[in-house]
Amino acid sequence: MADDLPKEFESYSSLDSLNVIKAKNASMTLLLESTEDIQSFLTPDNEVIVYTIPQKTANSFYKISKSGVVIDSLTINCRPTDIAFVKGYIIDKKNHQYYKWSFDGNKQANSITLQNEHLDWDLQKQKQQFADIVKKSKAVFVDYRTDSPEPQKPSNDGEIQAVPSMQTYTTLTYFINDKCFRFSTKLDIGKDFPYSYTEQLLLNNLFKRINTKVSGNKEIIRTPNIRYRYFQKLKLEKVRFSGGGGNAAPFDEMLFHGYLFTDVIYKADTLKLKEFMYLEKKWHQSSIEIDGENIGTLTKNKRQPPHNIDAYMYYTNPQLAYALFTNDDKRLYLIK
Repeated sequence: MADDLPKEFESYSSLDSLNVIKAKNASMTLLLESTEDIQSFLTPDNEVIVYTIPQKTANSFYKISKSGVVIDSLTINCRPTDIAFVKGYIIDKKNHQYYKWSFDGNKQANSITLQNEHLDWDLQKQKQQFADIVKKSKAVFVDYRTDSPEPQKPSNDGEIQAVPSMQTYTTLTYFINDKCFRFSTKLDIGKDFPYSYTEQLLLNNLFKRINTKVSGNKEIIRTPNIRYRYFQKLKLEKVRFSGGGGNAAPFDEMLFHGYLFTDVIYKADTLKLKEFMYLEKKWHQSSIEIDGENIGTLTKNKRQPPHNIDAYMYYTNPQLAYALFTNDDKRLYLIK
């Protein structure tokens, strides 16, 4: 039997069907959607840069002013794997180019200065260059590469020629005074630039931070601006899930169909939202709490792989005349 809906929640607006939700003096508007997780970065001038991937070979960047207006955009057509977004700089790894657009609005690509590209520097010169990078650069993007030389042709006398072995090396793309360089080296750089450094460098997320207790995991920054109020259970269903690959056996879960009701506080206004979800109460993989109690695991689907909802996300700061909100890493709302 479905839960009776308390009267106070009857006026809540659906996130599933509305792109604009209004309160007394504020409105929340769906701003951007992406096929991959949206990235965001705050510049020193308090402009927010948002990186989306609307299509498989399109990388679109948007600039939001302090007043909450999209004032510029930049699209680079290439595979997303060829792009690195580093502290606001946009690196085109394949074409050895970078963009300073986030900071100066210039949409022209700049050439990256290549250093030791053929791995022919002597050891001492490499060590000196690496020490200089560690000392002077505030952002160093680390990438590992393998060079597979072409097989050599047999000589005229018929002797078998040795095939050159593969070379594994590291490229360090770094910035000094807004100029970008790429240094290739076989030196061990792990002590100065471990995985955790690169993970933090590429976070690009105003809603999350690195969870230092769990390697590779990001956690949502909690905010008092989001208040989960009620979950209305509509019906209970036994759902069979596949084992998730390999020889894992399928399993059954009991899922409640229902709506999550949430208040989002913006200045003196309260935006009242509801969203359809499935609730599994046995495990607690979501961080959503109502009245101080974790209610379980929330998903948007009932099949493998599950589309888990960890929590809603909200960001603002005193320099911004708006706030950002999301219920999904691939969607971004603006509140003002």
